[in-house]
Amino acid sequence: MSIEKKNTKVVLVDYKDKMSLTHAAEFLETLAKKLREDGTFTLTHDGVHHGVTPASEVELEIKLEKEQNKYSFEVELEWRDGNKSTDSSISIS
Repeated sequence: MSIEKKNTKVVLVDYKDKMSLTHAAEFLETLAKKLREDGTFTLTHDGVHHGVTPASEVELEIKLEKEQNKYSFEVELEWRDGNKSTDSSISIS
């Protein structure tokens, strides 16, 4: 009898809140600065601290959606230990 190991996703933080565009931009700027300067950051939600240290190479996913008059723009970083470098073909201006 073999025992299969199932990959179980654990959601550590699931946060959504309405805020000003300026506040959201400041949050993203702080996140980018911490990643650029330290390569790590601590996410605190409901008093629980989560240290986040991505690998030196990450997969960046950008998604822009429109549904009727509602827009959604998502940025996702994924990584695994030991990721290798790949070229990027997206830019922002």
